[in-house]
Amino acid sequence: MTDRRIAEMLDVLIALEPGEVTTYGDVAATAGHPRQARLVGRILGEFADWHGVEVPWWRVVNAAGVIRTGPEGRQAALLRAEGVVVHDGRVRSAPIGRFHRDSH
Repeated sequence: MTDRRIAEMLDVLIALEPGEVTTYGDVAATAGHPRQARLVGRILGEFADWHGVEVPWWRVVNAAGVIRTGPEGRQAALLRAEGVVVHDGRVRSAPIGRFHRDSH
């Protein structure tokens, strides 16, 4: 599994910043491959790193904010360490990204 689509999606994943939470579908769309959300899930399951850089799997959730990748407790802990609010297995607010909630 090393074609251009995968490389493009991995580049998007690597660019995610601490505290940024996105969805599988958003990663696929940003990489230029809409409707390829399932492929993003496969990529996260198969790639721990990309060109020596850790792939931040914990920053990707489903469209409803529900944690689906990896062990829920571990993912929630990693997200909380980056300032993300997680409650009942779901991202409620993130400093940046899709789940950012403006405090104003």
